[in-house]
Amino acid sequence: MGNPLGRRRFIAGAAATLIGYPLTSKAAPQERRIASLNWAISETLYGLGITPIAAAETASYDLVVGQPRTPATTVDIGLQGAPNFEYIAQLSPDIILIQTWQEALRAPLARCAPVETIGIHTGEGDVYRHACDAVRKIGALTGRVVESETFLAGVEARFASLRKSMQAKPMVPLYLVQMIDDNNLTVFSRGSLFDAALSKLGLVNAWQGEPTLLWGGAVIGIEQLATDPKARIILIDSPGLAPEEALTKSPLWATLPAVRSGRFTRIPSFWGFGALPTTIRFAETIASSLEGIPG
Repeated sequence: MGNPLGRRRFIAGAAATLIGYPLTSKAAPQERRIASLNWAISETLYGLGITPIAAAETASYDLVVGQPRTPATTVDIGLQGAPNFEYIAQLSPDIILIQTWQEALRAPLARCAPVETIGIHTGEGDVYRHACDAVRKIGALTGRVVESETFLAGVEARFASLRKSMQAKPMVPLYLVQMIDDNNLTVFSRGSLFDAALSKLGLVNAWQGEPTLLWGGAVIGIEQLATDPKARIILIDSPGLAPEEALTKSPLWATLPAVRSGRFTRIPSFWGFGALPTTIRFAETIASSLEGIPG
């Protein structure tokens, strides 16, 4: 996603709120050499115009997440769950950023550089608020408090614009799903950033079950998409898995009420374990896709 940095609006008192995040290096914030061990953190850094010296799984990130792209000067330091500790030490970062679910890596990483945790997908609380707080914390750690607040203001302004443009459309509930195989799907639920995007657009998630996945979702059988026969189905393409045609050509898929009545569409792949840049791109795509779906 291109930076949503349209209208410059600053939130009063932001700097005072953010000073609670300690700087753990002697380097000036704007000069800090950052290593990102997580895709959601990486896309947040890139969205803020920050180039880390290193990031995890950069080629796969560019394939699966896609935007914002990994800067050309950022080197790959291995897997998110199993980074190359020796290489990280050689790079001498000032700070290493991880997500909450990567806390098991803290001890070995701390031997390379100070480690800061950015909590987005924690399985608790408001994930959208966590994603916003992640932007603010990164802004504080890098000396970009103003830029982080401008970024957040741009995201909120874009959501407001999208929501206004959709006010005249019928607000039929939506199932948000990704294919696992020709019988099973991941459905995004409460606790996901995709669900948060629906709420901010004034839309309703048709799946009301409890999440069982850390990023807010559950694994379900295709037949469960018939629970709400009036709902629309949004099929989000799934990179690295079997072609979605194996699902959409199955007899069971064809019997679903939404499919029979044409209330179904496919959209490009999105990384459900991401951060705000992915969330706003997802919202824009949902708003656009609804133009062609009958109410």
